[in-house]
Amino acid sequence: MDAGRANWDDNTTKIFLDLCIDEKNKLNYNKRGLTKVGWHNLYTNFKQQTGRKYSCKQLQNKFNAFKRQYKDWRKLKDKSGTGWNNSTRTIDCDDEWWAARIEENEANKHFRGKAFPFYDELTTLFGTTDTEGGPMLCVGGIGDRTPSYGSEDTPDPMADENVDWLEDTVGRSSVGRVSQRSGKEHVVDSPSPKRTKSMEYYVERISESMIQRTMTERNLISREEEEVTEMLHLVEQDGVPNGSELYFIATELFRSPARRASYRSITASENRIAWLRWTWDNVKRK
Repeated sequence: MDAGRANWDDNTTKIFLDLCIDEKNKLNYNKRGLTKVGWHNLYTNFKQQTGRKYSCKQLQNKFNAFKRQYKDWRKLKDKSGTGWNNSTRTIDCDDEWWAARIEENEANKHFRGKAFPFYDELTTLFGTTDTEGGPMLCVGGIGDRTPSYGSEDTPDPMADENVDWLEDTVGRSSVGRVSQRSGKEHVVDSPSPKRTKSMEYYVERISESMIQRTMTERNLISREEEEVTEMLHLVEQDGVPNGSELYFIATELFRSPARRASYRSITASENRIAWLRWTWDNVKRK
């Protein structure tokens, strides 16, 4: 049964994206999107936090729409070069540039003169992906490359079902096969014994897990470096010369994610510069 039209106001959208990011942080995520465990958790938690009984398909459609939107926007941002305005979160380029981009992709017209919505959340969710063909770390250790539900490449066969996944899976699993013979009780076959894997197998899995963890840490470092670079570019836009004492103070303060967020949240450039001096004076007193 159809759940009706989904109403994606800002608050509901923020909850949805935060839950997606939470599943990614819990490693229920691969290069195609959320894993089966991730989609199960998202569906359950979204319904609990919002009270809205959106179907699996509606949640997946929203996820894929955001994924396409971020991909289109990222291409534009990369092509714009210095045209990206980190303060207003807009791409400031001339009419000729925009005409060429819209001719390439008509969807680009939606980004013209508008701040990119949910910039931080979408960058966290889609800004980094795992290496093509490499192992994916997920709950329980190294996961296989089975496509996740709700991805653009692999549709969820249950997506049209407006049911709770937890309820839908109850009773599906069974142990053995029950057969009835004439004049006898029901007999339940015993499950086949599990094969013991070799020590080499576990050593290989641990090694792959450590490699993936290292790759994940490197991606996080790379993302942080990119954010610091954007913040320093904003400092220059605010009128602080590269190489000045205040510029070097900013490089030191921006080592903290909380301070980067504080600087970004201030709207006026003169107030941001005043914040740099005030914060640095307080840091020195400690």
